[in-house]
Amino acid sequence: MRAVAAANWRRLKLGWSQFALTRNADPLAASAWLGKPEALLELVAGFWDQRRPGVGRADLAQVVEVPISPRSLAQFISRWIPIAQATEFQTVVVRRQPHEDPYLLTTAKGPVLPCRHASVVLYSSATLLENGGVRSGDFDWEIVAVTAGPWEKEPMMPLTMARNLLSKPGGTKATYSAEQLAESIYHWAGFVQARPA
Repeated sequence: MRAVAAANWRRLKLGWSQFALTRNADPLAASAWLGKPEALLELVAGFWDQRRPGVGRADLAQVVEVPISPRSLAQFISRWIPIAQATEFQTVVVRRQPHEDPYLLTTAKGPVLPCRHASVVLYSSATLLENGGVRSGDFDWEIVAVTAGPWEKEPMMPLTMARNLLSKPGGTKATYSAEQLAESIYHWAGFVQARPA
């Protein structure tokens, strides 16, 4: 699967990273976009003026998060279950990419929370090259993650924060406060991903 480019919008070239395309199609992904890749790029372009710095970033130069209007949520899905309502837990060893360290992922059965908010995380072309990373095309910005769920400001996953903070394979250097890390751990201790059908 190759990266997908959007029409040149205000001279800004947006695309999907190969990493994000692959993760988006993974049934173990916690959230996903179900529509055509080009359609999400158009949505991102339409909300570009509302972008904000990504978690752990001070400005809009490296990583941005583009919030998507609640009116445009029909093609986003979320797979989060409150841990108190989950049953039949299962833990497997996974890797996001072959060169990254493996980790444990727990899934379960139970009532999935509705998707009420979504945002798209994009990295600048220069940021994608950090820590041995790659670009997927001649884009100014590439989608690296789709976040969808019941929370307006969904905390970054603790493992993702650790990967970035420590510059581990697949991470891009960022600094987080102790409070941000604690909030992430506390929040995600209460939820588990739905097991794929």
